[in-house]
Amino acid sequence: MDSVNVRDFGAIGDGVADDFSALQAALGLGNRRVIIPAGRYRVSGTLRVSCDTEIVADENADIFVCEKLPKKRGDYLLTNADHINGNKNITIRGGIFNGNYDGKNNSKHHDIFDPAACSGTIINFFNVKNLVIEGVTLANPVTYLSRFSKVEDFVLRDISFRSETVLINHDGLHFGGECRRGVIENIRAITDGETGDDMLAFNADDCITRLENRDILRGDIEDITVRNVFAENCHTAIRLSSVTSRIRNITVDNIKVGCRTYAVNMDATRYCRTPVFKEDEFPQGVGRIENVVIKNMEAWFSEADRRHELICAETLCDGFVLEAFSRNMEKDKCPEMATISVCNVTDTEVLYTVDGRNERAVLTDKDDELILSKAPSDFVINRIKQA
Repeated sequence: MDSVNVRDFGAIGDGVADDFSALQAALGLGNRRVIIPAGRYRVSGTLRVSCDTEIVADENADIFVCEKLPKKRGDYLLTNADHINGNKNITIRGGIFNGNYDGKNNSKHHDIFDPAACSGTIINFFNVKNLVIEGVTLANPVTYLSRFSKVEDFVLRDISFRSETVLINHDGLHFGGECRRGVIENIRAITDGETGDDMLAFNADDCITRLENRDILRGDIEDITVRNVFAENCHTAIRLSSVTSRIRNITVDNIKVGCRTYAVNMDATRYCRTPVFKEDEFPQGVGRIENVVIKNMEAWFSEADRRHELICAETLCDGFVLEAFSRNMEKDKCPEMATISVCNVTDTEVLYTVDGRNERAVLTDKDDELILSKAPSDFVINRIKQA
């Protein structure tokens, strides 16, 4: 693999000049290692990464979206080159990838269903095999800090989130459908308030006609291991969004999060601005969550005056497990609210341990509800198999 330096292609890195053409020329057609030294690199277009490319950026290399030009659908700071045929073997190490939100040209379109509107995502990877992103900072997005769909055999490691302005829809790592076989490690929100939405979003089913999700897929998400996730004051730590697609074989280990809304949200988009199903069309409930384990989780409400439980479970599950869960009541700003609510499911067994006692509840109808005020140390949801 040849090594090239973006400075040799004319990149200036002074934060004023437009370095898009130089960076894209350095990226070329792939099969090369691209070095980005420290500096501030203004980028006026979408950088596209081909197969067999490694980007190695200095930790003080700030690659940022040019704020002077209006943005349209398909614009990102960084994406893979071929969304149709796919790419493979892309590695990104180091650097600050900066959406440079300014509330003007770099801002969310007022009509979220406008088919020409920009998604607002900083980095977007679609149809990629063997993707590695590590040691990067994602900063100042319009909407999602990162977005992935149809990505297989990936590693996302040592990633930090920071923003000068925290906005709604700031998902951290957002996964659409057809994401498989991944490792996610050492994810941290640096800015107080980030992420402004879901820290980890596993959205097998979502509204794909709104701008944040346009051009990604619905589909299964499976075989992913997550370790070491930290945020003092995020909106929601983990979203598992499943209606008819599967989320399965996911393990999350060692997560410590203060949450303004949910530690785990399994509402199947019921309470989103754009729900993806009608309740009366699914009298048995919705969702296909299978073998999802979250262990060694410490969570707390980071804001007062909440009006719901810390964990929302309104999705059909066959093996959803909380193992060694704890609620940090010393940090909790809303201790009067319960910890877990389970409802809108049918023929479901819940096993849990509270104060050393093993308990069991069966929810037969969608109107049945289980609310746990105390934090269960262990908690399992299983669909009762029907003959």
